[in-house]
Amino acid sequence: MLIASYPRSGSTWLRVIFENLRRPSFDPVSINAMTAGYYGLPRRLLFDDIVPVNAADLLPPEIDTFLPEVFRQLSAAIADTIIIKAHDQARRAENGQWLFPPECVRAVVHVVRHPFDVAVSYAHHLGMDLTRAIELMAGRDGVVVANPERRLPFQLHEHIGSWSEHVESWRDNGEYRVSLARFEDLFGDPLTGFRRLTAEAGLPATDDRISAAVRAATFARLQSEERSQGFRERPRTATAFFRTGRPSSWGQELTAEMRESICHDHGSVMRRMGYEPDGSALPISS
Repeated sequence: MLIASYPRSGSTWLRVIFENLRRPSFDPVSINAMTAGYYGLPRRLLFDDIVPVNAADLLPPEIDTFLPEVFRQLSAAIADTIIIKAHDQARRAENGQWLFPPECVRAVVHVVRHPFDVAVSYAHHLGMDLTRAIELMAGRDGVVVANPERRLPFQLHEHIGSWSEHVESWRDNGEYRVSLARFEDLFGDPLTGFRRLTAEAGLPATDDRISAAVRAATFARLQSEERSQGFRERPRTATAFFRTGRPSSWGQELTAEMRESICHDHGSVMRRMGYEPDGSALPISS
């Protein structure tokens, strides 16, 4: 199962819940015991273990051509359902292959969040000002963690693109079975939302199990655990990974000019996703 999202859209919250649901007996998973979704360093280690050439000796397009086979081998080696985290757009490598081979992906859960909230959370996460975060969301830097001097860091590069490009790449993709998961809908009615998502992802669960998994993943609990034990996925630029975890948390931070800029950059896709210029989220069909 692939959990695809633009950064800071709530995918880690979903991963915690899915990790709880996929375990045979319910024992709330620790955020640091959760599988890493083959994202970041684990993906780099997987790549270097399978590919005969070290990623540090390859340019981003060259890495891309190897990644589909890396995921095919991972899929063949593990019989159980695994969760892959992705911030990449749905895209093909230069050799024409999809980065995540569709035949290996049972389902895609596509997590979307109002871009006002994404902008504020992204700025805090990367330790930058809001104006710069809004520029990133407009797609002025399409590749993240790609080094032109070929000194590759631990994390492989990502093609994230703009917020709008990212949403449309998954929303309009006919190669995968994609289930839309708006953060606002899941926050407002998690039982209904996760009942649908688990069924579509092939992880059926009773209402009692879903309710228990959601209770074990409240942001208060996740924040408390991060404060007491840390979180290995928190970047050094962020003071905390789990910040607020609720819709409309942008209210005290975005100026009117910033909101207008976001609407100018993403207005058509915002309307399509039910996201209003006042920060609200109107109902849409999933």
